[in-house]
Amino acid sequence: METELKLLLAPEHTKAFIRHPLIKRHAQAAPRIKDQTGTYFDTPDLLLRQNEAGLRVRRTGNEFVQTLKAGGGVHGGLHQRNEWESLVEGEAPDLPVLRDLVASDEDWARKIFSERTAAQLTPIFSTRIQRMVWDLVLDEGTQVECVLDQGTVEHGDLKAQVCEIELELKEGNARALFDFALQLLQDLPLRIGIQSKAQRGYGLFHQAIRKQNGLAAVSSASHARPLRLARKMTVEQAFLAVLSNCVEQIQANDIADQDSHDIERLHQMRVGLRRLRSAFTLFDEVIALPASLATEFEWVSQAIGHARDWDVLATQTLGKLPPQAIGAIDLERVRHAALVEAGKEHAHAVQAVASPRYTALVLQFSRWLLLAGWRDGRDEDAQEALAQTLSRFARQMLRRDEKRLNKRGAHLEENDRARHRTRIAAKKMRYDIEFFQALYGEKSSRPYLKALSRLQEQLGLQNDLVVADALLQQLQQKQARLAPSIAYARGYLAGQVKDGHARMHRRWKKWQARELPR
Repeated sequence: METELKLLLAPEHTKAFIRHPLIKRHAQAAPRIKDQTGTYFDTPDLLLRQNEAGLRVRRTGNEFVQTLKAGGGVHGGLHQRNEWESLVEGEAPDLPVLRDLVASDEDWARKIFSERTAAQLTPIFSTRIQRMVWDLVLDEGTQVECVLDQGTVEHGDLKAQVCEIELELKEGNARALFDFALQLLQDLPLRIGIQSKAQRGYGLFHQAIRKQNGLAAVSSASHARPLRLARKMTVEQAFLAVLSNCVEQIQANDIADQDSHDIERLHQMRVGLRRLRSAFTLFDEVIALPASLATEFEWVSQAIGHARDWDVLATQTLGKLPPQAIGAIDLERVRHAALVEAGKEHAHAVQAVASPRYTALVLQFSRWLLLAGWRDGRDEDAQEALAQTLSRFARQMLRRDEKRLNKRGAHLEENDRARHRTRIAAKKMRYDIEFFQALYGEKSSRPYLKALSRLQEQLGLQNDLVVADALLQQLQQKQARLAPSIAYARGYLAGQVKDGHARMHRRWKKWQARELPR
């Protein structure tokens, strides 16, 4: 199992990295410099990619090495993948040799090592990299291979620049990788690297296919993967599974990593952060997130949330307005002004996620997870709470959620703040039921989840209208010439808020009529 931490570095900072005192202090010798070219292979229908595997033949000097990576994943920037390597005679891979090394009967291996796959393998993209390698010995004797890669990933005329640091654990504790990266971060503006070179190459491949067929670019946003929990799991095991699922969604939609203008990526990254923070609340009776980390998660959530609010106003809420209005009212100019503001907030959100502050958050949080920091100083009762079976805990938490939602919903009539608090409670409960859905089965949980989701959806629409009014007030202060049009828009949307109250109450009653899944 290969374990490495990948960090992105701007080319103008490479000299500072090479000369950094930490490198000089821990390096066992001068760096080895290699010029490498690599070719990645797959079938025309991307069978390897579909099975989350990557096959590469890399040339260094006169030597050819084939590498297969499969399984594993990325958690908090830490890449863990199964890896098998062997020498080959030339630029083409030799699957039978790799098959003997892998020696697996899993479904993915049977597909990849079939004769049909071997016959269909074709080059998909290539890499041209200059690699500098240091052998480091860190504190407590941890041995790390430190790599600086600079170059390109290429498919036809399309290229993606590469400038990244890889810290591969050779022997010792993975904690040292995070500690070393956090020390580097004090002097260098690093970012967590989520995408591998293979992922960038496949991205170029799909981009070329779309261009060839005259197709428009598509969103690269990723939704959360299904979460599989078991009743016999301990609470601690479930906590780690839930957090891993949430973090995976956040990282897959990192708005600073690629497609920074994709508003759906931003939306899904925000959803991932919301699910993560909801998970912290769900498990807070047995596992407490350090206050310093909670503060930082709130900061990045707010930065992305502001951008999402403007995106919703510009692309959704203002679409509710009638296409034509009276007199001097120009709704199209209002929409355009809102889109401009949305673009500014989107840029601020990308800047936040690309910042060393966010990198520090990811590294510190990942380190906390790796070291199981929540166990520190816990007494015997607290340890027993972590070891209890999930089924009982899940039932208790869903009852807590339901009680809280009923309490908040009793004040729906009072004001917008009360409805906002009810919406938050409904949203958290929906996330919790989705986390635990595998415990109850889809058939048992679907009616309750459907009623709850429809309630949350209506409360969300009501909230969007309230948020829209506040944003339009801000816009009016900046765009005085649009005052008549903005006033018209606010008046129309205020009417929509009142019209939505009846639907909200109907959905509230339907939810109350449902029983918790068992």
